[in-house]
Amino acid sequence: MNPMDYVKKEPYKLYIGGEYVPSVSGKIQDCVSPADNEVFAQAYKGGVEDAEKAVKAAREAFDKGEWGRMAARDRSAILLKAGQIMERRAEEFAILESLECGYHYGSSRYYCVPMAVDSFNFFAGKARTLTGSVVPSDHGTLNYVTWNPIGVVAEILPWNGPYLMGCQKINAILAAGNTCVIKPPSWGVLALLQLAGVYEEAGLPAGVFNVVTGSGREVGAYLTKHPDVDMVAMTGGIETGREVIENSAERVKDIALELGGKSPNIFFEDVDVASAAKWAVWGFTNHSGQVCVSGTRVLVHKSIYEEFIEEMKKFSAEKIIAGDIFDMNTNLDPLISRSHAEHVWSYIEKGKEEGARLVCGGERYTDQVLMKGNFVPVTIFADVTRDMTIFQEE
Repeated sequence: MNPMDYVKKEPYKLYIGGEYVPSVSGKIQDCVSPADNEVFAQAYKGGVEDAEKAVKAAREAFDKGEWGRMAARDRSAILLKAGQIMERRAEEFAILESLECGYHYGSSRYYCVPMAVDSFNFFAGKARTLTGSVVPSDHGTLNYVTWNPIGVVAEILPWNGPYLMGCQKINAILAAGNTCVIKPPSWGVLALLQLAGVYEEAGLPAGVFNVVTGSGREVGAYLTKHPDVDMVAMTGGIETGREVIENSAERVKDIALELGGKSPNIFFEDVDVASAAKWAVWGFTNHSGQVCVSGTRVLVHKSIYEEFIEEMKKFSAEKIIAGDIFDMNTNLDPLISRSHAEHVWSYIEKGKEEGARLVCGGERYTDQVLMKGNFVPVTIFADVTRDMTIFQEE
């Protein structure tokens, strides 16, 4: 398998109003692999003018098009067909997500893709189960409750799993009869741009699904403020979530925010220590901790504390291996960018400076191949107190 066989040589285009189009500005962004920091593809970089065109297309498709008025079984059939197309194109999407977001190929191909396909099937089913209710009221009257599409939804996606999360959220939006404008993360545009072809082949009407790349500060903010956007959904950090709330407040838009957190795993004295320590390590090394539910704090009963630490250290050394993300013998992903990796290194230094006990890791790789990428070895600190930065911050 040559991953580059699945990558276009020409820049990937935006998808607006049922057509693949270059950005209005003509600007192009490089797509860089976190595994070696090499440019492997290019894509058009959108801006406000592109976002405006996309919102207009989505608005027209909702107000004048058939999607929101279509029988539920017909919407369901299109989503089911799209899922079948996705399954057929599994290799392409797995490789694009691995190359651009640093996912190990095994995770992309055998977890992300099947879960993405499942989202098409699941929401195809949900499309047919949207019901209402009739509630008796005073004086013999009846209250009718019905569920209806909200309109145009702007979906702002995160860099730590744009393909899988995108499929799950977009299919939910579409199943309910809405139209959408998707803003991929700057680090992770390709799979979402290619997703347009899946929906197009399945028969989704033009304008229902639109994808505009670009920065969150420019394109994302524009979408959250736009008067023709009825709802904003965003997955990301707390600061960005606050901005979405502020930008949506003037028109009191519906919003759905999935924000990050510093997730703990808690282990009591009655656990099988070796097994629990293994899963604790998997809990914070999955995609190198770049998951909003990563157990980056491990809280352990004092009676098994030292034994637990030693088992974690042993398992990390023996089983967590960095290297080529297409090698099935490796399993530690690179971080999404060089700047993000340096940010993580700064936290490791804070841990040392503030007096935490370094159990393992904490030093940069010296292997030339790994040094080219954004790899950070498994790093475990013990004796961390609540006031330390690494305990408090994500």
